[in-house]
Amino acid sequence: MLIGRAPEQRTLEALAAGARVGRSGVLVVVGEAGCGKTALLDHLAATIHDMDVCRVVGTEAERDLGFGGLSQLVGVQTGAVEELPEPQARALAVALNLRTGTDVDRMAVGAGTLGLLSRRAESQPLAVLLDDAHLLDHSSAQAITFAARRLLADPILLVAAVRAGEDSPLLSAGLPVLELGGLGTAAAGELLSERSGRRFTAGQIERLVRATRGNPLALLELGDDLEALDSLGPDDPVAVRSALARSFLSRTGKLTAAARSALVVAACSSGDPLVVHGACRALGIDHEGLAEAADARLIAVTGTIEFRHPLVRAAVVGAAAPEELRAVHAALAEATAADDPDGRTWHLAAAASGPDDEVAAALDRVAVRARERSAYDVASSALERAGWLASSPGARGARLLEAAECGWISGQGQRALTLLEQAGEPGSPDLVARAGHLHGTIAVRTGSIPEAIKVFSSAAQHVQASHPDAAAELWADAVTAALTAADTRFLRVAATALTELEPRLTDARSRILGALATGMALTLTGGGGADRIRASVHHLATSDTLRADPMRAQWLVLGPLFLREEGRYRALVQEASTETRAAAAIGELAHLLWLVALDDAASDGWSRADSEFQESVALARELGHTTDLALALAGLASLDARMGRGPACREHAVEAIGLCAEKDIVIGRVWARLALGELELGAGRAEEALVELDQVDAILSESGLQDMDIHPGPARVEALMRLGRVDEATRVGQELHRLSTAKGQAWALARAERALGMVAEGEAADEHFAMAAQLHDGTPDQFEAALTALAHGASLRRRRRRRDARVLLRAALEGFEQLGAAQRAEQAAVELTATGETAQRRGASKLTTLTAQERQIAELLSEGQTTRAAATALFLSPKTVEYHLRHVYTKLGVRSRAELTEALAEH
Repeated sequence: MLIGRAPEQRTLEALAAGARVGRSGVLVVVGEAGCGKTALLDHLAATIHDMDVCRVVGTEAERDLGFGGLSQLVGVQTGAVEELPEPQARALAVALNLRTGTDVDRMAVGAGTLGLLSRRAESQPLAVLLDDAHLLDHSSAQAITFAARRLLADPILLVAAVRAGEDSPLLSAGLPVLELGGLGTAAAGELLSERSGRRFTAGQIERLVRATRGNPLALLELGDDLEALDSLGPDDPVAVRSALARSFLSRTGKLTAAARSALVVAACSSGDPLVVHGACRALGIDHEGLAEAADARLIAVTGTIEFRHPLVRAAVVGAAAPEELRAVHAALAEATAADDPDGRTWHLAAAASGPDDEVAAALDRVAVRARERSAYDVASSALERAGWLASSPGARGARLLEAAECGWISGQGQRALTLLEQAGEPGSPDLVARAGHLHGTIAVRTGSIPEAIKVFSSAAQHVQASHPDAAAELWADAVTAALTAADTRFLRVAATALTELEPRLTDARSRILGALATGMALTLTGGGGADRIRASVHHLATSDTLRADPMRAQWLVLGPLFLREEGRYRALVQEASTETRAAAAIGELAHLLWLVALDDAASDGWSRADSEFQESVALARELGHTTDLALALAGLASLDARMGRGPACREHAVEAIGLCAEKDIVIGRVWARLALGELELGAGRAEEALVELDQVDAILSESGLQDMDIHPGPARVEALMRLGRVDEATRVGQELHRLSTAKGQAWALARAERALGMVAEGEAADEHFAMAAQLHDGTPDQFEAALTALAHGASLRRRRRRRDARVLLRAALEGFEQLGAAQRAEQAAVELTATGETAQRRGASKLTTLTAQERQIAELLSEGQTTRAAATALFLSPKTVEYHLRHVYTKLGVRSRAELTEALAEH
């Protein structure tokens, strides 16, 4: 019987009831040690007889065993892993040591975990109960968290118990949390009477509750020792954790010396009785003393040796002398079976009192095995320990650097930075390049962009004499960082360095990355790098270079993005997205998706772009990649503005601007301000638009960035002309045309010709507009083409050439409505009505009622994907896909996949 937890019981009962009917329930129960989290889970398990209950318990002993928690979750159902789609099956099988393999993405393991839980729940509602989840190994906790965040429409209940004050991915994932506090006086009295069989006075109960804050375990322990309670002042509370530790230690003090020694051996072990007995024999300890500890209710001996509470184990280990612990671990290493080399090695490491190269080498082998299963957190821990056991500073630094690399891959950015700092100055050029790449990458994704530029360039300069290929890649990384910071001074430096390195490059990959980065840097600084970019993109389109490396997939997208040209090169963009998603490289997908979305937003793929931006935002939040989050939000704000979604645009732009200011992401500030300017222009508020656009102009002037793709000139000309400031608009248009001519790319020139058409008169205006339209034909951007048609049509209408104006205004209206550019469509309709023609409006597309995820699912299924394939692609469960699909059918008024395909084709 559970005492004093009726509200918590009702919460869990409601979640279980929802899970039974296909409404997933997720809850993280947080409370201090001894507050009754385990009792709550035990009670829940005992009341859900109709559900398949899976219990997982985190332990201190298994915290460094990669995917140990996940192994408990999978249990004997390992065969189900192979039924999952590839690469989820591969990722999960490698993680669980069911297949050989290397370097699977940690998030792919999470996707596989979600798929496995979903499949298990198909036959019977599933309840996953995680006790002491803060003690799960980090890899398992991440995988389970990934799955928990995506549970929506599966018959699954997931409840995790986490100790307050402990770190866990489950706590930082934004999952629902239930704070478990202490018991009230009445419940405390009932608990004390039932468990002790004694009667307590009302005063004693109130005193106990006041001292322990109602912590159930502390109540019971202190209730057995009222003398200790009486030694406190009348209002003195006790530190529950230390009070419990003292209580447990007082119990061990009553044991015989043999029992206490055996208890230390058990506390240092994984709980295997055979290993503990063997170690006791080696130490000359009578293992029968464990029975005495069990009688004292400190441990329970069943199939394994389990401590009554994790604090018992911690108290026993904490009270033992260092030399005793080293001797115990040495004995445990000797007693550990040969088929558990990792367990033996960890004991040897704990037994070491100083540098030991032999044990360090064994830890290296532990790290190799962990990396092969993508248990990067375990690999990092093993390499860190190996580093500190190394006898030479060089070996120590190399191992700590590798530990930092594994820490970053496992999602522990701050830990990786700490290990990098501890590694010190790398010795060889190869280590310098690796350390520079890692440190710079962490800074780009989660820290300071200027710091990243400094780190990348410093490492490149250090190694370029002896390792030119590695230096070229570091300079290329620095260029992408400098792009986001709009650091034109550095871009010129990088372009010069890459140009000088080019003759010395021998690797195809470094040559292409170097040429692309050089072209980008020259383009951004007005030097004209389009030819270099085009040549590099051609090589990428006709070879397999970079195709097998998700870490470099962004380069498949950057080239076409800079060119903004129609043709086969744009296929690289979708190929990069498809291949990265297929590889389940989710850590890179957050970065890649906003780049792909930028490309789709510059074509007719606005629906895809919206979904991609939204997914990028969600993944970046989950991963803690603040730079990707800021840029995805800024890109989304731009699309919001074009679609006339005012509140969403402002919300996304404001958050993006805040993040960009904090992280020195200049390009994101520009995109967000441009979005706000477009929103105001679309609403006809020229003054307000000009305020935002002038800020963009000031940012670009200050940075010296000369990229016509983000130049506010076309929008400023439009705003100035609406305000009657013709002379100023003319100057802006002429400067824009000069810069665009220098860049020499069709997309930029088309916008510049439109701007000149807006300030010109008569035939001169028509010539500029006609040239703009011709240039638009060579680009995929339908929005810009529709803006030109609108501007030309409005010009003709003002000159009373109404018949000619109608042709262009109809085209503009149709283009805007096809895209979903609501505000601009309204402007075109108003202009068309002013010519004397009633605008034939299509009305709002039903597609606009779909959420981003619903649109993604609808598009995948209309392309012929199965429900399971769509679920795999989007890292969802099939039940969640079906849930969203039902909403899609209702909103679009369709009843079959065929009707869905027709509905999407019509819009």
